[in-house]
Amino acid sequence: MKNLTLEEFQIYCLLMAAEADFDITKQDLIAMGSKSDPVTFVRVYNGFEADNDIARKNTISECKALYINDELDRHNLFDGMRRTFFFDGRFKAAEVSVFKTLREVI
Repeated sequence: MKNLTLEEFQIYCLLMAAEADFDITKQDLIAMGSKSDPVTFVRVYNGFEADNDIARKNTISECKALYINDELDRHNLFDGMRRTFFFDGRFKAAEVSVFKTLREVI
């Protein structure tokens, strides 16, 4: 996906975080979708699903340059992702791996 707004970038990162265990549940989608405009969420979700892993990492890297200007911006983004990771009450090994990768990219 290209040319994401800040809100779309946040949704995209949250989707990547939620998919870390290779299973985005309906609960994950409802929780994320409830925090944004439904049309925007569906558009980003469809774009995310169409992207492969390389395209996803490239999208995140490109948006980072646009939206992460300081440590506060970075902290706020990761705080939202942490809430998504812990949504099911567990922090699985695959989630830890993706979270670590995202921290390196962002």
